[in-house]
Amino acid sequence: MAEDFSATQKLGCDKYAIDNCILVKASVEAVNVVVQQYFKLELQSQCKLADYVAANDASWSEVERQRQVRKSRPDKSLPPVLWVVPFWRYLNHQWTILPLPGTEDLLAIALALLLNTDSITFHDSHHASFNEFKVFRKDQLIEHYLFGLECGKDFKNDWDIKIEVSEFDDWSNCEHRFKSSIRQVTEAELISAFLTRKHDKDNRGFLDACLKYYKAYIPLREETPAHYHGDWSSDFQKWDSVVERMDMMIVPSDYSFN
Repeated sequence: MAEDFSATQKLGCDKYAIDNCILVKASVEAVNVVVQQYFKLELQSQCKLADYVAANDASWSEVERQRQVRKSRPDKSLPPVLWVVPFWRYLNHQWTILPLPGTEDLLAIALALLLNTDSITFHDSHHASFNEFKVFRKDQLIEHYLFGLECGKDFKNDWDIKIEVSEFDDWSNCEHRFKSSIRQVTEAELISAFLTRKHDKDNRGFLDACLKYYKAYIPLREETPAHYHGDWSSDFQKWDSVVERMDMMIVPSDYSFN
């Protein structure tokens, strides 16, 4: 897929947007302070894409070095590999993007609470065929959208909307569950947003509408640093030119945000 450098003009999400991320309605600098002070991680500030590529290559080189060491000395204790996790904000955007698992609720809550703001998590579980979108305001879950083929058993009855697509469309039999404490969404609005993407067999239509409501954006992979793993002959300056600021956290392979 061709590189796309128009992220500064986008809201919502595409069918091929990344499957996991945390969004924080704050500056990169503010997120940096919380990650450094609260989670005690080392950080690099004001990074360029070339910095990320070089650091990522170094981490993979260490993985290979340790693999070779284990061949001859399988019992040798080795330090955890240090991985760089970039986080950035596009120009003209309000939300900082952290390409971390959307299941990291505690991290999202901590960032929202400590920065007195909102955070969003998104998780697409391909192996279980469900998708989950959450919005936290400080330490409160204010919006929750669960959709997919296997949403699991639900013995609660506190969803504002709970429907199966097969009830109104034979293209898919996925379920939709939605609740919000800050706004009212009708079943008809959810169905309409879903069906706008039906032609592309894309079930993220209402997710796209939710993100646009919050003026947030989940990017395509080629709009993220992860696209540049390996030997790419791309012009890094084009990517750098659409980013307001990017920092990187250094995360040991055995680290947990919990």
